[in-house]
Amino acid sequence: MIPDFENPLQKWFKEFTKKRAEIVKKNHLENPQQIADYFTYKNMKVLEPDFCPLYKTNERCHEKSEEELICFFCGCPYYDYDLWDEERKEFGGCKINSPYGLRNEYGYWDCSNCILPHTKKFLLQYLKKHLPYMEIRDSNNIG
Repeated sequence: MIPDFENPLQKWFKEFTKKRAEIVKKNHLENPQQIADYFTYKNMKVLEPDFCPLYKTNERCHEKSEEELICFFCGCPYYDYDLWDEERKEFGGCKINSPYGLRNEYGYWDCSNCILPHTKKFLLQYLKKHLPYMEIRDSNNIG
């Protein structure tokens, strides 16, 4: 492995995390409920149309309604962004071994059948536990 190599998954996740933090800061979202309410697909496609390319085509990455689909964890906290093995053609993975994911024909881990991190219930539980430690709370890490 090349020293200081940042694979494309890591790069994407870093950029996503920064965009998400900027939205939280710009809108003064201070608690899990505010974050969950703001990051619905229905709200985001109108208020943050550049956050996701699917908003422009009115497509959704997971089978949930526009009101139910939560986009805060587009970058799932359980996705393994560090896995980049060109020799074995394995890119990304699931840290919790969800039965809803699969490795696609290109070697990427595809979790579009998993809705766990895209529900309001999951997001509220996760943020109540982890929000104080996430980068979005520290304005010094936002950019």
